[in-house]
Amino acid sequence: MIKTQLIDLLKLTEEDLKKTVIVKQHPQYEQIFFMILNQKANTFTHKFVREIHEALTLIEQHEGHTALITTSFHPTVFSGGLDLNVTGNMNIFDRNNFVLEFIRLLGRLLRYPVPTIALVNGHAVAGGCMFMFAHDWRIARAEPKKAHCSLPEIEIGMYLPPGMNAVCQCKLTPNVHRDLCLLARRYDLGSEGLQYQMVDGLATEDKIVEASIQKALAVAKYGQDKENFTKIKEEMYRDAIKACFTRQMAPGNAYDLGLPRL
Repeated sequence: MIKTQLIDLLKLTEEDLKKTVIVKQHPQYEQIFFMILNQKANTFTHKFVREIHEALTLIEQHEGHTALITTSFHPTVFSGGLDLNVTGNMNIFDRNNFVLEFIRLLGRLLRYPVPTIALVNGHAVAGGCMFMFAHDWRIARAEPKKAHCSLPEIEIGMYLPPGMNAVCQCKLTPNVHRDLCLLARRYDLGSEGLQYQMVDGLATEDKIVEASIQKALAVAKYGQDKENFTKIKEEMYRDAIKACFTRQMAPGNAYDLGLPRL
């Protein structure tokens, strides 16, 4: 239903629907941009990350009031995180460099010069969960079991790099962050998101697009002075942004080579 609503609202063409990252302005409110993730499970690859960067570059060039709504065309998934089928076939250096590139995308979103809203239409897992938290506001499906978020790294023996951890840590209460990371707890955003301050709003499937638009309209004016908006966010999330852009904060370039952890 969300996909149908957005196709109709944004008048998307067949050519638009072939893209893995779709960028469109609202036809009535030119200050609102949609960035729609449009590939299977929206798992991150080099190509996908770079296409998102290109979309972000395009949107931030808009002058005047500006706000971004990010969502997914997958019927049940916002993002499934890093594509492990791809990373599993990389050598150690390529894998570390790719993870670093993804972390820098998270850092870019943390300091992005316009208000960002994640319209969470489905599950956000691992890197998809981090990507969701990198946005300024989150509005999720209100129906139980339609949108959960989790960090399953501990269950599959994966390390959680400082940059990735920092993005979640700066947006969550300590206890929620602890259980998300150490217990791989799966939080149902529809029934628990507001209680645990993981989302800023809930709406049913038929109303979530409009709810996100209304939020974007309310905050878009703060995207006019992009330089100041960035400076404020850089101060708010100083440590997390530093972690995202410091090469040593990648998944232990030394650790994977067998060198001792410091």
